[in-house]
Formats: sequence, C-alpha cells, structure tokens
Amino acid sequence: MSGRAGNSGARRAPRPDRTKYRATPGRGAARGPAKRRLPPVVAVLLSALFALTGIALGVGVLVGGASAAVGIRTEHHQPELRMTISDCRTTGRSRSPVHHCRGTGDPGDSGVTTGTWYLNGSSDSYRPGAAVAVRCDSGGSCHGLGVLDHLVTVVLLLGGLFLTGAGAVGPAAVLLRTFAPARAAALRRPRIVRAGTIAAVAVLVLAVAAPLLYMLT
Repeated sequence: MSGRAGNSGARRAPRPDRTKYRATPGRGAARGPAKRRLPPVVAVLLSALFALTGIALGVGVLVGGASAAVGIRTEHHQPELRMTISDCRTTGRSRSPVHHCRGTGDPGDSGVTTGTWYLNGSSDSYRPGAAVAVRCDSGGSCHGLGVLDHLVTVVLLLGGLFLTGAGAVGPAAVLLRTFAPARAAALRRPRIVRAGTIAAVAVLVLAVAAPLLYMLT
C-alpha cells in the first residue's frame, strides 16, 4: 500500500490565532468593554444641578425646623396652667387623628382670659372633666408641649443641615476627582478620614444641643 504510516487519522485543525486582531489579554486584565465616563464638563454640570436641588431642599427644611423651634420657644415662655376639658372633636384620618378641645381653668395672675380655652391640634383625646397641663396665650389659645414636639423639630433641623451639606460637598468632590485627582486621593488618607469623622461627630452633637437649648431657655 502506498502512503506514509501514521497518516491514516484525520488531521487536527489548526489553533485559532488569538492575536490576529488584538493582543491576548493577560490573566489579571479586565475582559469586556471599558466603562464609559462622562465628559468632565457634563459631570460638573450634573453635580451642580444635584447640588442646587439638595441645597434648595435643605434650606426649605431648615426654615421649617427653625420656624418650629421659634414657636416652641415662644410656647415655653407662656404660663403653664391646668385646663379642665369640656368637650373634644376629632378631625383627620383614622390613623393620625387630630383633636380639638374646649375647656376652662383658673388663669390666676397669668393674664390669660377667664372664658373658654381652646386646645387645638392635640394628638391625644381627652374625656370631659380631664385636667390637662397646657400653655396658653392671653386669648385662651392653648397648646400641650411634649417630648415629641422637640424631637420632630431637632430631626427637621438635622435633615436640613444634611441636605444642605450634601449639596455643597458633592460638587466639591466631583471637581477634585475631575481636575485634581492627587488632592482627592490625599483626602482619603486614614488620618484625614479620622479627622473628618471627629469633626462630623462634633457638628452633630452641636446641631442637636443648640436647638434644644434654644427651645428650653
């Protein structure tokens, strides 16, 4: 028979040239398309838009919290009296009802009217004849101050500070990463991070203590 020995089987197909069109990626190299980044100008404009939105929301919340703090401080300076409930009516939804009550009390020498007193916006419902500690103005409009009123006011102020601060710090971080990456990397050092954390905790304590002292004094 003609032919060479060992050539009876099928010939192996040649291996594909993986470097024909591009270099073979190494083992540690990332495979797949690279992540596309926004142009620096677009990134800055977007961060400025988000910053303005956050600052606007933060200022609005701060104004609401400051207004509530001023109102609570004013009520703290009103005389504390005992009001005997005559009747109440309820408004609002079943899950968050608001009660409006009428009653009378002894104003003493506080200057509050001796007629009918009104307790509006109470979260508690009172039976006729119940005695409630209230603070009233000279016209007989009364309010019952509780711990929840102070906590809600402090939370509003903290939320406003957080939104305003986030809106101001965000664009600064984007600008540093875009135009000064070396400075941005320096700010991530452990020593700088610890100092920033301590400063943030100090600001948080001050932000809680200051409005409480303002409302209670």
